[in-house]
Amino acid sequence: MGTWGHELYDNDITCDIRDSYIGFLQDKVSDKDAYDKILELYHECIGDEYDEPLFWYALADTQWGVGRLTAEVKEQALNWIENDGGVSLWEGSDTDSSNWRKTLKKLKIKLEKTMPSKKRIRKPVAVNQNLWNMGDVYAYQFHTEESKEYGVYGKYMLIQKMGEGHAYWSELEEEPIMRVHVFDKLFDYTPTITDIKRLRLLPLGYPRDTDNLFMNRLAKIWSKKDYPKKHLTFIGNTIVPLSTVIVRHYDEYFDWKHIESHCCMYYQYWQGKAYETIGEGLFRYINFE
Repeated sequence: MGTWGHELYDNDITCDIRDSYIGFLQDKVSDKDAYDKILELYHECIGDEYDEPLFWYALADTQWGVGRLTAEVKEQALNWIENDGGVSLWEGSDTDSSNWRKTLKKLKIKLEKTMPSKKRIRKPVAVNQNLWNMGDVYAYQFHTEESKEYGVYGKYMLIQKMGEGHAYWSELEEEPIMRVHVFDKLFDYTPTITDIKRLRLLPLGYPRDTDNLFMNRLAKIWSKKDYPKKHLTFIGNTIVPLSTVIVRHYDEYFDWKHIESHCCMYYQYWQGKAYETIGEGLFRYINFE
């Protein structure tokens, strides 16, 4: 699981659960079926000391926001809050633990307020998820306040389309979504296609997640305004490294809306760490401390 802050949706798990649940409602399934589907989709979270509290927090917060919070979900979330669920993510840091508890306190106050009326959830206008040609390489320029905190403001990172796939969060998803990988180097200038030679790929995951991690992900665009067109510069097309081709049916996605959070954290985590590819699109770290 990737975590980049102390707010409720500053991690992959809560973002995925929120987006998946809303996606089910947008597909016009019943409230009960949406709940059943989210339980089935994220069944591995239940019983996990890190993920289970985040699951109930995100589901409770999302259900409350759309006027569908059930007694069971509310009870689960409040019980976990009472027991500091998720604080183990910040073990060893009093400041981080304190900030997380503040987030939980805000969530508790919210869940105990009167829930808003049930909202009608409309399916968003379809967005083209497959904008690039296979092998296209773009230079993305960091430009947000967050990138200043990481010291990468104004720098460039190379992203390449290396495949296509389909989403798992919506049964109605039919259009292919482009799959991308990211190169593990930052540039002070707009790079050219020749700069891609001999660069290693940046793992799109965190060392502590698991022994087997993703080298590439689906590139999800939730709405047109999320796609950072003006910060992307096309630099050319080149052969995709065969060792990174992936054939998995689905996996987690790369969210364009939060690209800077993702890339800044991944880049920071993997500097100086060794890893090896172990299959098509997967890797594991080695000599990690």
